[in-house]
Amino acid sequence: MMPPDCWLCDKGQNTQDDCELICFARTASDQEWHDQAASPFARPDHPPDCGWFCNDHIETARSLVHCDLKSALDHIRTNESWHLIYIDLFDRETPPMVQTSGVGLESGLLRFWDQILATIEVSGVRYPSDYRLSLTCGLPDYSLNRDDSELLTIKQFLSDQNDAAKVERHIVQSQASVMRANGHQAAVQWLTELCTQITEQADPDLLKDQGQ
Repeated sequence: MMPPDCWLCDKGQNTQDDCELICFARTASDQEWHDQAASPFARPDHPPDCGWFCNDHIETARSLVHCDLKSALDHIRTNESWHLIYIDLFDRETPPMVQTSGVGLESGLLRFWDQILATIEVSGVRYPSDYRLSLTCGLPDYSLNRDDSELLTIKQFLSDQNDAAKVERHIVQSQASVMRANGHQAAVQWLTELCTQITEQADPDLLKDQGQ
């Protein structure tokens, strides 16, 4: 069995991050391996249709379990790679900079939300920094309009939660799922609808399916 290190990033044993084994659709050769592994004389080995994934990449992997492992990894690395872009609004002459990069919509959106939420206080005070998520699969960059109230709505909503980090992950997972299925604009519209529900409901319907 291969060590429990994420197949999409550097998290795992060395970083003390738990990883989960996710199994994908079997190819003919994968099935042959399993048939041979069923023999009482078989030596333990890592299943060729399974891989380890950290908490940031579990949902990304699960979204492609209908594919074989190689196809799933190729798809993620080709279609779900991203760069988090930092924008200095205090010094307008400073060009936007790539702060970090990775793969997986959930991972990218989580980094985006972690950083963008730190640019605003619950009171509404906004710091002169901004971020956008550059998606290298041809989708438009994802960002929030500074003139809209959505960022403040999410910030205030999370501040009232007992486990804000968990709820933030619920938001990320839902938004990534929508973006993966229906594109960039659908993810933008989903957030707008969520913010509307937050102002009207104590328990937004859009988060119930994610366990909120």
